[in-house]
Amino acid sequence: MAKIKVVTIGRLYCSGGSDIGKMVAEKLGVPCYDREIIEMAAEKSGISMADIKKYEESVLNPLKKSINFFSPPDDITERIFAAETSVVYELVEKGPCVIVGRCADFILKNKVKTLNVFIYSSLDKHRQTATSEKHNIPVDEVESRLKKYDKKRGDYYNANTNKKWGAKASYDLCLDSGTLGYEMCAELIAHAVEVSK
Repeated sequence: MAKIKVVTIGRLYCSGGSDIGKMVAEKLGVPCYDREIIEMAAEKSGISMADIKKYEESVLNPLKKSINFFSPPDDITERIFAAETSVVYELVEKGPCVIVGRCADFILKNKVKTLNVFIYSSLDKHRQTATSEKHNIPVDEVESRLKKYDKKRGDYYNANTNKKWGAKASYDLCLDSGTLGYEMCAELIAHAVEVSK
């Protein structure tokens, strides 16, 4: 993967970030990690998958102390974030990869050279994707579901990173998947990695 070792992908809900991540990984010949990180974190922490799914994108107490990775945190959301952080470190140790979500851009800051990408699309494109066969969200629930999931992702990211989720200053590359299409987004990301120095 040239000089960039890891591609991290943040994404709006139903903007195709997960699919684009897989496509980038295929083009670069590296693994892509997405929801698998949750399973690995569950195994590592001893927290059930049900609890991780329930809490992993919950907002941590903004007055919390910094997470200390050398002693077990008390709060379940802190324990989950600590477990996911540990898993991300382990995956990166194995070699170049693509990581979707999980605050990976922040976790890997100053650890390895990353290309931090944010995928978004217009509300109309969001709606189309949300009602497609893949997501199958009823039309009357689309608006509220999109807002709910994007708010959860944003709150989780902002609370854990002290950065602004979705703000261009937080990323190296921001791509509109609705305008460019998934294939073009994947091509641009892969090309940026291949020519990096």
